Amino acid sequence: MQKGKHIVWDQQTLRKVSSSEAGRSSGYGRIIQLADKSLICVYESAGSTVAVTSNDLGASWSSITTIAARHDGISMAVPDLLQLRSGKLIVFYNPRPGQKSLEKKFGIRCKMSDDGGKNWSAEQSLYDADWQFENGCWEPSAVQLPNGEIQLFFANESDYRNSNEQNISMLRSADNGVSWTKEREVVSFRKGFRDGMPVPILLNNQQEVVFAIEDNGSGNFKPYIIRSSLRDNWSTRVNGRNDNRSYALAEKIDNNIYAGAPYLRQLKSGETILSYQGTEGRINMMQRADMKVVIGDQYARNFGAKSVPFLIPADKSCLWNSLSILDDDTIIAITSTNAHSDRSEIWMIKGRLVSDEENDSKILLMADPTVFLDKGIYYLYGTSSNKGFQSYVSSDLNNWSAPKDLNGAMVLRKGEAFGNGGFWAPQVFKHKELYYMAYTADEQIAIATSNSPLGPFKQKVLKSLSGTGKQIDPYLYFDGNGKVYLYHVKLQTGNRIFVVEMKADLSDVILGTEKECISGTDFWENTERTGWPVTEGPTVVKHNNLYYLIYSANDFRSKDYAVGYATSWSPMGPWQKYAGNPIISRIKLGLNGSGHGDLFTDKKGALKYVLHVHNTNVKVSPRATGLIGIKFRKVAEGDDILEVDSTSFKLLKLN
Repeated sequence: MQKGKHIVWDQQTLRKVSSSEAGRSSGYGRIIQLADKSLICVYESAGSTVAVTSNDLGASWSSITTIAARHDGISMAVPDLLQLRSGKLIVFYNPRPGQKSLEKKFGIRCKMSDDGGKNWSAEQSLYDADWQFENGCWEPSAVQLPNGEIQLFFANESDYRNSNEQNISMLRSADNGVSWTKEREVVSFRKGFRDGMPVPILLNNQQEVVFAIEDNGSGNFKPYIIRSSLRDNWSTRVNGRNDNRSYALAEKIDNNIYAGAPYLRQLKSGETILSYQGTEGRINMMQRADMKVVIGDQYARNFGAKSVPFLIPADKSCLWNSLSILDDDTIIAITSTNAHSDRSEIWMIKGRLVSDEENDSKILLMADPTVFLDKGIYYLYGTSSNKGFQSYVSSDLNNWSAPKDLNGAMVLRKGEAFGNGGFWAPQVFKHKELYYMAYTADEQIAIATSNSPLGPFKQKVLKSLSGTGKQIDPYLYFDGNGKVYLYHVKLQTGNRIFVVEMKADLSDVILGTEKECISGTDFWENTERTGWPVTEGPTVVKHNNLYYLIYSANDFRSKDYAVGYATSWSPMGPWQKYAGNPIISRIKLGLNGSGHGDLFTDKKGALKYVLHVHNTNVKVSPRATGLIGIKFRKVAEGDDILEVDSTSFKLLKLN
């Protein structure tokens, strides 16, 4: 695992690759970049092997070209594509009979193209297995060595007519695919189990060929790496206890969890990238797996820093995934998914490998953020220090900087207001020409004042507000009738949102007026079904006489931390949760842990919601600060709904 590095997936590059011609279901997509920078993708569509091309690096794709058509009840399945150093393309695929017949056998076939995939040669038959499904062969994939030899690997169970075993077999070609060895070699076999789905690469060191397989020797399928030096060149079969067979993942997955169909590639910078379809955190069945991608070292070992490129609902899947590396080390993740349709389609998304330091040096890292607009300047505050609160300023919401007047100092400093630590979730507002900061410290709520939005916010008497138990996440709402309400969170059998009336001078709450608003009762609010459900980070806005309580749910460390809202005709409730919750989530943003923010109106009168997300898909803190557009939308019947514009989301960055 490459320490301090992770993959950032750009959700704006999400594209459908497969053609919708004839409404065909599609799967098993494989993409490579050609010498002219164009992309070609081969995949299986309605039983045929087809190809599409892109001249704009995947932004758009052509209509299909059929390479090997389904015929006589035989599907031409699971294709893979290799470009030789000569420029010639070879597509390998797997005939699969749909009906049992002695004359129709499972096999490995190939076709070639000398013109970038426009035209394809006659079919070559490379290997035939049995005619029965349980004794077939599967999933061809090839690599070319420095001496020009092509090695073609495939899964083969034709050798085991009376058992459920399977090996990895290999054929060789010394003449650019014109002819192939007649006798195949068995290069990998764990007795009593099933080695499957090989994907080979020649490592950048030009000394080893390695391939990823799915191996069920320890229970359910897991990704393993099989290797051989060019000097040994597969002269020794890799059995179950051979040193050349290794578990791929740095952090092992429980034996019962499914993690199959691996795919392997290497960046020019040296890191190896492995994908697989896994069920960690999902229903443990292949039909609910999604695509996972992990980063290994230059020798294809110790894969970690797991990320999820495609964000799909729990009842959908990403299967038969693959990876492609472009000339500039852009990573393309390719999947077969039913997340966007009632059938399987090929989709892609781009990512890049970045260091944690690169990420942290540019992006603002404030959790529980709030933005306050005053005299044309936006002020950003949030959870970031155990010594108080910092601030950043901007005139346009795009360019942020630390206030020069503060010289790095806090706008609220430990010792000048209540609290010894745990300075969380501030809210800043102006009331009667004085600036106020409501905040959490020592798991209590306090209010400090200042003559400037840059502080220093202080208290004459260092005290917290009255109330019972632990209280966090304050939000003061000024209603039109002159009353002021404090929405906050109590820690009692979960994080529960309460409301209480404030005294007119904001010196304290009015005891006896406290009332519970909501708790975590819906599935999306407690996806891990813990005994401590969390609802927190309340913000309230009034629209058309209806009160909207925006809040976050799940533990903030969960990837499913998300935002929803509830409505009421009274600031004291009762509250009705919106049926379309959550309105902000990792599914919509493409980033884990999205939530705990605040609503504000920008200079143009548009509503914005500032929030935090996890630092990366594998690291929670320090959490990054983002901004998204939000608005009220009229519906045909009923009250207006709150709706976010996912395409407007951006992370806030320092100048």
